[in-house]
Amino acid sequence: MDKNEILAKLYEFAAEAFGVDASTLTAETNPAELGNTSQKIVAMSAAIENEFEVMVPVAKFSKFESFDELADYIEEEA
Repeated sequence: MDKNEILAKLYEFAAEAFGVDASTLTAETNPAELGNTSQKIVAMSAAIENEFEVMVPVAKFSKFESFDELADYIEEEA
């Protein structure tokens, strides 16, 4: 799976977890700013783990400053 496909999946997961419109998300969007409740972050992390078999701990999730950084992490860990 290439980076653009990973980003597309991340936007889909974020839309579901945070209740945002996926079409408004970009590689530069900060995922941590979409919602600060741990329940939403856990939902997003679980979707990532199920799709990519990569664990993203809640504490680490909030450190990603963009979806681009998160996608890079997933590529490295997968």
